[in-house]
Amino acid sequence: MDGRTLRHQHRKPELLAAVTEYVLDHGIGDVSLRPIALTLGITHATLLRHFSSKEELLLQVVGKIHSDFLVRLEHDEDLRAAKSTPEFLRTVWRRLCEPEEQRQFVLLFELVGRAAREPERTGNLVQSIVSDWLIPIEERLTRDGRSPGEVSVLATMVLAQIRGLQLDLLVTGDRARVDKAFDFTVELASRPSIR
Repeated sequence: MDGRTLRHQHRKPELLAAVTEYVLDHGIGDVSLRPIALTLGITHATLLRHFSSKEELLLQVVGKIHSDFLVRLEHDEDLRAAKSTPEFLRTVWRRLCEPEEQRQFVLLFELVGRAAREPERTGNLVQSIVSDWLIPIEERLTRDGRSPGEVSVLATMVLAQIRGLQLDLLVTGDRARVDKAFDFTVELASRPSIR
């Protein structure tokens, strides 16, 4: 790192928060560092000092979205009070259906499309958009006494359902039908054993 980057390192969290909001609002379709910098009122060089490339920036944006969500999980009174995995999952689902939270799914679907088309450029990104999001579900299932084999399978199923049903909800707006489908997923995940 050069001296200037070190001097301005304290700005990185602030810049990352602003860039994250920009990406959530505008997507990644034709995004480049110059328009982001212009919108944020900084120079392109400033962004490059903090994010070496567009791919690095996107990786950090995805990481920030994930870490912000974990902080919200930790401080959400309803989630902390959830006494079972079904109660926890239903509360998470309600939170994820809020318009502010749904922006992350629009971005996720863009990133998945990009990863499918350019897997060589998105390896770390794919890892973070899958594995990192399984962890809170796995932790809750483990706390409820599920075996390690069940935890992995159930967490994968629940995460896939959350994402698939969010896609359906974003496209159709049919909240009642999608909520019923999610409730059914929760019921399946709550069965004593998946053998």
